[in-house]
Amino acid sequence: MKKLSIFGLVLLLAGCQANSEETKTKKESPSENTISVKVVQPIEQQPSYTLKLPAELHPYESVDVFAKIKGFVRKINVDVGDQVRKGQILAVLEAPEMDIQSTADRAKSQQLRANFEVSKSRYDRLKKVKNQSVGAVSDLEFEQAYGSMLRDSAALEESNFSYKKSNQMREYLVVRAPFSGIITQRNFSVGALIGDTGMPFFKLVDNNNLKLKVVVPELHAQSISDSTVAQFKVLSMPDSVFKAKLKRNALVIDPVSRSLALEFDVPNQSRALNGGDYTDVQLNLKRKRPTVFVPQSSVVNSQSGVFVLRLDEANKVERVPVVLGQSQENGVEVFGDLKPTDRIIEKASEEINSGQIVQIVK
Repeated sequence: MKKLSIFGLVLLLAGCQANSEETKTKKESPSENTISVKVVQPIEQQPSYTLKLPAELHPYESVDVFAKIKGFVRKINVDVGDQVRKGQILAVLEAPEMDIQSTADRAKSQQLRANFEVSKSRYDRLKKVKNQSVGAVSDLEFEQAYGSMLRDSAALEESNFSYKKSNQMREYLVVRAPFSGIITQRNFSVGALIGDTGMPFFKLVDNNNLKLKVVVPELHAQSISDSTVAQFKVLSMPDSVFKAKLKRNALVIDPVSRSLALEFDVPNQSRALNGGDYTDVQLNLKRKRPTVFVPQSSVVNSQSGVFVLRLDEANKVERVPVVLGQSQENGVEVFGDLKPTDRIIEKASEEINSGQIVQIVK
């Protein structure tokens, strides 16, 4: 009986040792849920790339030409398609009531000048006599002559102002070109009454110089520099490539469209291009600062967002949201909380959860 008890104790100790070794083996071996992954590190680059965008050509200057005053069209010197010079007479109006007013103002001015000359002559005569013979002219008579001359002088000055104003208004009957360009619209004919319809007489544009207006998405705004050149094509000449230099940069992102407005000057003395043409623009850009690139396979694009999988020191997975940039041969540009020293999973998958422990293999 004593021998049997000793034998049972030996078996019990042996079983405990076996269980301990089995537990140790399980702890030392990977869990069945642990996956093996390869890791890479992000690469910093300062890439050059090409951006293609739609754009539109606009005349360098464009204006609606209005008549400054109300009148009838007496003469029209230009029509649609005509090239005009700055200051050139485009049309002449007539306003009979203005002629009458100008004639009346002139006649009044002439009469008041005659009155002033009479009063001044009398004042000068009395002044001469007063200086030559003391007491020959009373102070009252002299003061009255002086006051009459001043009143006539003021009346003449006021009349001259009215006459000049009438002549100035008559100059408004002549419609002139504010700058050199081409007439693209004419809305009235000879004999028409204009000036209070709210409709312009002509539309004038400068087609010898054009502006290429380009709207660049916010993501590429920091790649724009003063030396940026636009290459573009128009539908009417698909085999021709035109170039334009950047002249104006808004420097502020539009809060609604989240874009940056650019303007390129396009010389057009040959008139090969037309204002209003739609264009396909190509911009050759370069990042001003290095950015991060990762393999395309490291990026997960899911319904919950775009992210890469980063590992911490304990090989625990962390999802890092990113915004995609340009694609290059060696990877895709990403913007997010990533550094070149980070370790990310080379072939990421949406099935790999945040917080999961992985095993790294080479």
